[in-house]
Amino acid sequence: MTLEYDGTDYSGWQRQPNARSVQETLESAIAAVTGESVRVTGAGRTDAGVHALAQVASFGTSSHLTAGELKAAINANLPDDASVLDLQEAPAEFDAQRSARGKTYAYSILNRMERSPLLRRTALLVNQQLDIGAMRRAARFIRGEHDFACFRSAGSSAKTSVRRVTHLDIEERDGLLFITVSADGFLYNMVRAIVGTLIEVGRGKMSPEDLPDIISSRDRARAGPTAPPHGLCLMAVDY
Repeated sequence: MTLEYDGTDYSGWQRQPNARSVQETLESAIAAVTGESVRVTGAGRTDAGVHALAQVASFGTSSHLTAGELKAAINANLPDDASVLDLQEAPAEFDAQRSARGKTYAYSILNRMERSPLLRRTALLVNQQLDIGAMRRAARFIRGEHDFACFRSAGSSAKTSVRRVTHLDIEERDGLLFITVSADGFLYNMVRAIVGTLIEVGRGKMSPEDLPDIISSRDRARAGPTAPPHGLCLMAVDY
């Protein structure tokens, strides 16, 4: 399945007690259609408040409904803030998480003085003019394969903090900045830490040339703060 959801009112992807999660909402919708108790695996465990334009998930079922019929029926049982965009039969060995080869996230920043009621759930308001040129120079040092421990929040269970960032671009459109990051994998809060660091560069609190030392230090305290979750969106998963 390919899913789109507004993460504002979810506690995140992963099922958890006494909290509304995307996983549980989806599993409940599938159960209502198939009568089966299924476990849905997501390509990425998006955090509370994080959105998805193209999250990928997989599950097994003995239902005789076609993929198209399943998609329509599941959508009929989902709330308005989640939708199945595509559903296909996959090989038995396919697993949305383990089969993934990379992901792309985008972070949206509204860079102006005035807040936007329409964008308040999906873009971070930064009401200080950012130096986008400096942010782009800093981004050059992040691309490539590095030990990204400086961008990893506590609580990560990853065995290694080495990742390859294949794409990091900053686009400006009508007062909106879109920071797009692609990698072969991400550490816990890695994209939000990268964004928080780039914002500090844009504010003049860090120099672009500080980035190599920050990365080589592997020290989370040396990098910028973790940007809030609501500006982040999972855009694509590669297989």
